[in-house]
Amino acid sequence: MNKIMNTMLKNNFIIPNYNNLNIVDLMRAIYCKYNIKTEINKNVETFKKLIPNNKHLLFILSDGTGSNLINKLNDDSILKRNKKDDIITVFPSTTACVLTSLVTAEFPEVHGIWGWFNYDRNLNINYCPLLFCDRKTETNLLDYGIEPKQVFLQHSLLNNLKTNVNVLFPKYIYDSVYSNFVINKESRHSYNDFNDIVNFIKKNCQSESESYTYLYLTDIDTLEHENGIDSKIVKDKLEEIENLIKKLCENKDLTIIFTADHGQTNITKDIILDFEEYDNMFYAYPSIDYGTASYYIKKGYEETFEKSFKKKYENDMILFKTEDLINNNFFGIGNFKSIAKDNLGEYISICKKERYLINNPNIEKYYGKIKGNHSGLSYDEMIIPLIIIDTNNDI
Repeated sequence: MNKIMNTMLKNNFIIPNYNNLNIVDLMRAIYCKYNIKTEINKNVETFKKLIPNNKHLLFILSDGTGSNLINKLNDDSILKRNKKDDIITVFPSTTACVLTSLVTAEFPEVHGIWGWFNYDRNLNINYCPLLFCDRKTETNLLDYGIEPKQVFLQHSLLNNLKTNVNVLFPKYIYDSVYSNFVINKESRHSYNDFNDIVNFIKKNCQSESESYTYLYLTDIDTLEHENGIDSKIVKDKLEEIENLIKKLCENKDLTIIFTADHGQTNITKDIILDFEEYDNMFYAYPSIDYGTASYYIKKGYEETFEKSFKKKYENDMILFKTEDLINNNFFGIGNFKSIAKDNLGEYISICKKERYLINNPNIEKYYGKIKGNHSGLSYDEMIIPLIIIDTNNDI
């Protein structure tokens, strides 16, 4: 076993093995049902056998709802009772990265949307993909003349499914640039609350036409960030989601697939990146997120940065050369696209257990305010549930 793998095991990190059941192959299995030509492997075949062939399919992505939350539910929970397996998400385990894998059915090594923060080497800009804005000024990239197609290089497959497609987004993100990348406006719908969702699905299931609906739930992730994964408010929201699922199950000829983009882990210690020391070594801001970060180091500073970083943060973070993680297929199955690789830096750090890295000069905005986080390689962050319900059968 090589040094990288030993380091991962020593720190109780999950080693991403995409030969095991994973979210990308799950999406490939689903999209195959609607005449999308994609790679077929043993994982895809396994998923296809698990998915009932009903007229309507509802895919629910509950942000931040890892297997660690589902496993703590009561045994009579509808979500826990119908969990078929634990599967692995993609790394980095952060929303922008996973949601892009979800709609493109590609690993991060292909689509290159690495996290909450990205750096585009060709455009020379630090930006937030989901907000489609400049990281430093929050200016919309459209104001710079940057078009979505310059950033999102892989097409969303949802516009090509041979069925009636619906996407349900919370109202506050319904009309965003990223939402428009996911699906055209004609197939996109907003909701204010769970009642809107129930009413929409009920009406849709009364249609004679088959359909695929993608429902995105955001609440759990936000509440975990603010309160931690074991807080009462998170448990209460999970109970609300349970009740939502029960109501949706009143519709017949419906398959419900419920999973997450990632889980979260509790945070007990904030780590502050020393911008004063490293800023002159950076040619771009660190990217990805606050659990895993990528660093862009000017030529000639690599040895100095590596030595200083390891000494300063050895108790809180592990620093890797990006090439080492690439060579060990942490970002996919070894089909790296050059532009995806180009937009990573020379180094990547991963926080140890319950650590959170403030890689932003505006320390006061974040210090002491994050109680739960993700993007790393812990079990809680990387393992997500595969829950499948066939409403035609007893639930």
